[in-house]
Amino acid sequence: MIISGCAAGILYYSGMIFVRDPAALIMLQVLNARFFGVVIGIGMTMFQQAIPRPGLATGLFMNTRRIGSIISGPVIGLASIKVLGYPGLFAVCAVLTVAALGIIEATRRGSGRMDAPARKNRARRGDQ
Repeated sequence: MIISGCAAGILYYSGMIFVRDPAALIMLQVLNARFFGVVIGIGMTMFQQAIPRPGLATGLFMNTRRIGSIISGPVIGLASIKVLGYPGLFAVCAVLTVAALGIIEATRRGSGRMDAPARKNRARRGDQ
């Protein structure tokens, strides 16, 4: 789910680079809603699976959201300079989303914890 959510975010930001029509902008909002819904909805669960200590995962998740908000100011400021304009801002967001997806995938492959619930469910059902 998280991969499909990030893919929707990448498609949204990439589409925003080229969109000039209000109707197309509204259609792209479906991708944006998918991106935020999945990242916010599943992000907390992903943190709790990666860090099993009660309260620590929730605190870390909330702090990373705050840090992201702080970092977004300079990103918006630097990416929206006249040379790049708004399309440049969305290009930077697409690149950051690709980087985040890469980090998530590397973490998932490096740690068996995030896959543990899926393995547990398969074992219960007898799937291989």
